[in-house]
Amino acid sequence: MTLSRRHLLLAGTIGLTALATTAPAMAEGTGSDVWSEEFMTRPETREGFAVDSMDDWQVQNARFIIAVCKGHGITAHGTQIALATAIVESWLYNYQPEVDLDSGGLFQQRPSAGWGTVADVRHKKRAVDAFLGFGPHATAPGLITVAPDYENWDLGTAAQAVQVSDHPERYNEQAGAAAILWGRYADSVDPFSG
Repeated sequence: MTLSRRHLLLAGTIGLTALATTAPAMAEGTGSDVWSEEFMTRPETREGFAVDSMDDWQVQNARFIIAVCKGHGITAHGTQIALATAIVESWLYNYQPEVDLDSGGLFQQRPSAGWGTVADVRHKKRAVDAFLGFGPHATAPGLITVAPDYENWDLGTAAQAVQVSDHPERYNEQAGAAAILWGRYADSVDPFSG
């Protein structure tokens, strides 16, 4: 199934599980939507990210974030800060084109805010490097700049220090998912610094 920008935005609103259920009817455009009781009563929150329903792109992006963090010697806690941030900002998709103003990529970084060029924020390695504070292409401060002692920081507070979001409470909501991803993939992922 090819996802349009509308589908991606919808996924961020109602969660990917619901998108998988509703996308075929929406794609057909025949007006033959099935409005089930489950659809009408299913709770829908921004906490809709489901670790066990991740698609191959999300899994590979999570593994890549872990690999890059390991390549920089970032601890498990620091890596979980990066994972939770990418879950909140992009549901672990490398968004392109822009979703919100000029933001894009795994961390919804904005070129106009010093995260690099349009190409930089959509280049997964450069995006992770910039979030961590190792991106020479970025002038925005990353994790090791704003929280060099991040190991002692609450996950959500550290993520917010980097992202400066209008919704800082959302990062801690994904701390459990980030911990699961670390536990699931960290042992099988080699450090990447290329």
